[in-house]
Formats: sequence, structure tokens, C-alpha cells
Amino acid sequence: MGRGRRPGRSRRRLLATLLPAAWLLAAGGIARPAAAQTPPDTTAAPDLEWLLEEAGDDAGGAVDLVERLTALAEQPLDINTASAEELAQIPWLGPVLARRIVTYRDSAGAFPSIPALRRIEGVTEDVFMRSRPYLTIGTSPAVAAPRPPRFAPVPSVRTVLRGLRFDAIQRLTRRLDLGRGYDADTSATRYLGSPERLYTRLRARYGRQVSLNLTLEKDPGEALAWDPARGAYGFDHVTLHAALHDVGRLRRLILGDFGAEFGQGLILWSGYAFGKGREPVRPLVRRGAGLRPYGSTDEARFFRGGAATVALTPALALSGFVSRRRLDASLYSHDSTSATPLVRSLPADGLHRTPLERSRRHVLGAALYGGALSVSHRGTEVGLVGYHTRFEYPLAPDAEAYRRYDFRGRRASLVSLYGQTTQRDFVLFGEVARGPEAVWAALGGLELYLRGRAEALVLARVYPEDFNSFYGAAFGERNGVTRNESGFYTGLAVRLSRRWRVGAYVDQYRFPWLRFGTPRPTSGHDALGLVEYDPRPWLSLTVQGRTETREEGHRYRDAAGRWLAGVRPETRQSLRVEGQYRFSRALELRARVEGARFAAPGTRTAHGLLLFQDLRWQARPWLRVDARLAVFDVDAFEARIYAYERDLLYTFSVPAFDGQGERGYLLLHLEPRPGFLLQIKYAGTRYEHATTVGSGLDEVPGNRLREVRVQARVRF
Repeated sequence: MGRGRRPGRSRRRLLATLLPAAWLLAAGGIARPAAAQTPPDTTAAPDLEWLLEEAGDDAGGAVDLVERLTALAEQPLDINTASAEELAQIPWLGPVLARRIVTYRDSAGAFPSIPALRRIEGVTEDVFMRSRPYLTIGTSPAVAAPRPPRFAPVPSVRTVLRGLRFDAIQRLTRRLDLGRGYDADTSATRYLGSPERLYTRLRARYGRQVSLNLTLEKDPGEALAWDPARGAYGFDHVTLHAALHDVGRLRRLILGDFGAEFGQGLILWSGYAFGKGREPVRPLVRRGAGLRPYGSTDEARFFRGGAATVALTPALALSGFVSRRRLDASLYSHDSTSATPLVRSLPADGLHRTPLERSRRHVLGAALYGGALSVSHRGTEVGLVGYHTRFEYPLAPDAEAYRRYDFRGRRASLVSLYGQTTQRDFVLFGEVARGPEAVWAALGGLELYLRGRAEALVLARVYPEDFNSFYGAAFGERNGVTRNESGFYTGLAVRLSRRWRVGAYVDQYRFPWLRFGTPRPTSGHDALGLVEYDPRPWLSLTVQGRTETREEGHRYRDAAGRWLAGVRPETRQSLRVEGQYRFSRALELRARVEGARFAAPGTRTAHGLLLFQDLRWQARPWLRVDARLAVFDVDAFEARIYAYERDLLYTFSVPAFDGQGERGYLLLHLEPRPGFLLQIKYAGTRYEHATTVGSGLDEVPGNRLREVRVQARVRF
């Protein structure tokens, strides 16, 4: 980004001037008019910010999570029939509360209403409010919940055809300020396609038992091309599946694209994995969904073929899966006479915009064969999962020292044993895996519920530097990178009273081998503290602080003037203060101030400051407005600040703020008739004293970036 002189003092004076005005609004809540004192609307759409705030560096994987949770909100779970395994998929419930709900239901009978969940110890007001969008209740709640059949009933074909529900989504995203990659100069490297991002999804469902899905997507800069030999069918990314769920003994049958989640993710977890964030305990205790249909836009984290899970008995399940698909790869040869190319790397960004990126598209065949066996009884599950993977060409990474332990070859087999026991007041979980070349990795933890007011989590992991997990995504500092790391995590969340809640975590970790840019093994530690205060049902205040120190690579000059490679501790700290104020069911305001600091020996300390004001207004039953105005002043990229934005349905945005400027967006939700939803979002960022924005082919002349997103959904 080209910049002129940076008048940091004047920008900070402007921010300091705006802060009192923003917080007068929150402070004024104590004197709120009595006529406006209404409780929050419990049927509001799910707000995923608490889970996605830290996903800025892994936005691609989080898209799948957003789609899954949004789909769950559209087909919520019946609290009188859902199993503990199904309820545990709601991040704010987790295994312990899910089991408590089912145990209470089995002993006391059906819940008469959804608010009756508050009778369950541990289901506090905030847990209830965040879980509410994913829950529903049957038409006859007063009748005692019947004992479920040994196996799910099988609907007739006529019943399925009559009960199918269809929906179609069309989305278009376009930047209004284009980079030089879209210039008409054909003599320079440029993008092959148009600047629009296009997305189409067609889906048919019968309750939770039948799913048919076709998803088409094109990224900005990618061309619409028809080349079946290269797997190009107009859109760059095409995914489809047909799936059955809970039909007799058949728990799951998927033909087409699917995902797999088993254990704690040491060897097999293709979906998004929760990492460290504002919820220090509950989301980190995983319960894999097993095999599931896939229909998202991430072009790397899925399999293609067939998968099935069969209930041999109500407690014993057997799964099998086969996948054959083509992956993006960077190929090379030792010499011109070599007939077999070698694989240098496996790009996972899914971008095919330039001739070079296009040349890497779908050039490597990959096959996967595997299965899993699990037994469940009274809250305890033990399972065994394994697979064999084979690549068309040998993997042969470069000879850099940090890649010394990268997998080399064409074939590999992995197996793991996992277990989890969920009792009234604790969850004990763990997984042990054997990777290629007989290298072992392990993860284990314990979650405790203390008198219904406190939750504690301890979690240890050991991933050796030579453990290679091709499709794993276990918990860690580099969330999803299941290798070259060991660490110990502790988290605590305490409900002090109805108005006060505190949370904190501390994570200490070590990288036993080199990483990219570091010439020796390194270590670090990370800590977060959070205080929530809800003085009124319509007013909430949050204070959050975080600090992390990690050793990173750095070049030093010795006395003779030579450059030497070394490491130095780098510390990043942040402090956030936020207030949310609800005037009524129709109007909600929120303000946030966040500061960041980056410090390292031999480098000038960098600071960042962000202030934004949010508005949500339900202007009419068919019209909702979301808006934000943000001002930021960030000295360096290392002090960048992420902030979650509300976005179109099934999507999310967590932009990084760097430099000086302002950003705003306006999001309109229009539902003029049942079954039809139209959403329009305009967002723009202006950078002060900048002559260009971005870099490379995305470099834009001027000092602003603007974007328009439009989405229409039809359901019938």
C-alpha cells in the first residue's frame, strides 16, 4: 500500500473525540425509558461472531461451519426427540449439557416449552439465548417423549417425493475498484476471467433424511471454462451430492462429495476446527459428526466418492468411505528425461486466476480408502478410524531445513484410537494416532462442570515434527496444522451471578523443529481474559484482553556487518471494550473500541486502534437493516485488528484493519413474501494518505476499496 506521511497524532485525536460520543449511548442505558424495556427477541437469527471472530486467518475453512450452522438454524432440533449426539453439535451446549438435557427428558418426560430448558443445571441465560435459534419443539409437547425405536423408520418413496422442499441461491460479489490484474494490457500477466465472484446452489431436502445438493462457484479473476478433461464444467468449482440420513439401520449414505470428522481430528477432520477465542472451554471439546454430505465452497477440505455408516446394533456403528479426486499441485522434474513428475507442494487456496495458477489446477490424482468402527454406551464412545491414501505422483518437497520431516512418497496409512466419556459433571476425551513411518501423536483433555456455575478445561497435545497427517485438523496454536507442536492449554469460564461472567485461558506451546522463517525450534505462550457484565436485559458490556509472545525468525547483523539468522520474541497484545444496547425488538446498537500493540527487540513498537459503531434496525417485518461505521489507525501490519462483520446468509466476513482510514457497510435484508429473500450489501474502505491499495495484481490506484454483494434465495 502506497502511503504518504502518517499523521498518527491527528488521527488519534479524532478517535479520542469520537470515543465519548460512542460510549454515551451505552451509558445512557441506565436511564432507558420504561416503555422500551422489552426483553431480547429469542427468535432472532443466529449470531456466529463469538465463534468466528478469530477466523481471520482461516476464512476459507470457516465458510463450511457457517453454512452448517445456518442450515441447522433452518432445520432446528426438536428438544423432545433429538439425541445427545445431535444436541452436542450446537457449540454453546457441548456434550455435558446435551447429555443433561436428554437425561432430564428421559426421567421427567417431554419439555412443555423451549424455555423449560432453563430447568437444566448449566443452561444459563446466555447459553439458552445462543442455542435458541437451533432448537424447536414438537406440536404436542405435553405428551411424554416416547422411547425411540431401535432403528429409524424408513419413509416410503411417495412420502419423500411429496415432502421434498427446494431452495435455490444465487450470489454475486464484485469489487468496484479493480486491480491491475484486470487491465486490458495482454502483454503483462493478468487474470484470465472477470472480477465477479459467482455462486449458485440448488438443494432439495426431505426433513433431515434426504439431501440433494449442487453448488457452483467462480472466484474473482477466474474464467468460466468448459473443459471436462480438466474437470472444468463452466464454473471453476463444482460440488454435488445425494445423501440419506437415519433410514433404518443406515445412519448415513452419501454419493458424491462428503466430509469426515472422527475423534479429536488427529488424522481425519475435513471441516472447520474451533480454536482459541472468546469461548475458552465448550467449543474446544469436540464430538465428530462422522460422515456428512458436503456442499460448501472450500475447494480443498472434502472428499469425492462414496461413504456410508451402518448401525450393526443401536450401540455399534461401522463406517466406510472411498474417495478419488484430483488436487491442485505444483509439479517439477529432476531433469528433462524424467517421465514421472514430482510434487513440490499442494496449494489449498483454490484460486485459478492466472496462467500459472491454472497450470496447477487438478493435476494430481489422489485416492483415499478407509473406515471407522465405534461403540457407544451411556455417554461413552470408543472408536477406531484408519485410512490409506495414494497419490498419482510422489510427494517430494524442497530440501529446505524446515521441510526435512515433510512426507515424501506416494502411499501412506494412518490409524487412530479415540474415546470420550460424558457424565453429569465432566467430559474425558482423547485420541492416539499412528502416522506414516510409525510416528505417534496424541491429544487428551478433561472438561469439568463445577456446581453449574463454572467450567474448566485442561488439554494437552503432542504432535511430533515427523508426524504427517494429511487430512487432520486437531487443536493447536496453528489450528488445523497437526504436526511439529506440543502444548498445554487451560481454560476457565465462571458465571459469578446473573449479571457477571468471566472467562480466561492460558496456552503454552513449543515447536520442536524449524518452521518457515525460523532457524531453530521455538516456543511461545498465549493468554486471554474476558469479563461480561449485563446490568439490564437490554444492555451488555464486555472487556477482553489478550497477550501472546512467540519466538519468530529474525535477521541480525554481526560486528563484521554480516547478516545472521536468529530468533526473537515477538509480543502482540490487545484490549477490547464493547457495549451492546437494545432500544427495543426493532433497534439495537453496539459500539466497540479495540487497541493493539506489537513489540519486538530491535523494532519500533507498533500500535493499532479501532472504533466502530453498529446498528441493527428491523424497520418492517419484511425489511432489516445492518450498518457499521469504523475508524482505524494501525501503525503496522503486525498490529492489525480483526473485526467480524455481518454479511449475506451462509457467508461471513472478518476483515483485517491496517493503516489509517474509515470503513463502513450497509446490509439490507428484504423478504417481501414468504420463501423469497433478497440481500444487498455495500462496503467501502478509505485509506488516508495512500496512493495505492493492495499489492501485486490486486494493487488498486487511489485510496479506496469498494465492494457490492447481492444474494437472492427462493424456497418452495
